Amino acid sequence: MKEIKITKRAHDEIRRSFSSRAQINSLRTDPELTEIVDNFAFDKTLQKSEGFVLEKTRVMCILAATIGCNAINEFKLFVDACLNFGVKPREIREIVYMAYPYVGAALLVDYTLLMNDIFENNGIRLPLDPQNTVENDEEAFKRGLELMDETFGPGAGESMIESAPKGQEHIGKFMAEYCFGYFYSRNGIDTQHRELICFCLIAAMGGCDDRLLVHARGCKNHNITKDEMIAVATVILPWIGFPRTLNAVNIINKAYSTEQVM
Repeated sequence: MKEIKITKRAHDEIRRSFSSRAQINSLRTDPELTEIVDNFAFDKTLQKSEGFVLEKTRVMCILAATIGCNAINEFKLFVDACLNFGVKPREIREIVYMAYPYVGAALLVDYTLLMNDIFENNGIRLPLDPQNTVENDEEAFKRGLELMDETFGPGAGESMIESAPKGQEHIGKFMAEYCFGYFYSRNGIDTQHRELICFCLIAAMGGCDDRLLVHARGCKNHNITKDEMIAVATVILPWIGFPRTLNAVNIINKAYSTEQVM
């Protein structure tokens, strides 16, 4: 059988990341594919993101991307990787919860159940501590508008509601209350990471360019640099593919049009 030529860095990165990597057994069944993909995902792309993305942030972003492109087997692996890189269970849970208003409950129920199974198998006691910051719909709506203004600019929340065609205002109100008031406002993960997670979720979904641009600008407003954004797009590239990555990079360029990439 052909010798598998995995680079030392890729080999070491895989060993550090995944406790259960041997269960895939892809080295035996698809050696050529494994060599190409693993060297790309765990060596080459990491070289281009060094200095801009912390290891913990990297695996959190990839975890979000696996949800966005509905890759539940890879999601399982990257929950493992997140735990191995020191991501707290509450932070993993917040990534999953944040996906509910973006990817939808139909998919996220399965991800939540799988996440909880992994937690229990790792001796993590459930339920985790609550992270809610609002108590009712009125509080959620008010806080949601505040967060939309902080993230997207003054008046962003009210503008979405007021500019909606007649009979469609409720969508903007739901966005403020449900998405930002009940989910985005939660503790457990800082605002910078939360906005970055939203960007990765939407980038991985594809076909949501308007929303992706809004969140790229949100990342900029939360002091995430263009170089950091390009690095994030680079590390999720192996998992979401070139078309969606190129689209994400174009969106980043538009959002950061006055900045230069190093």
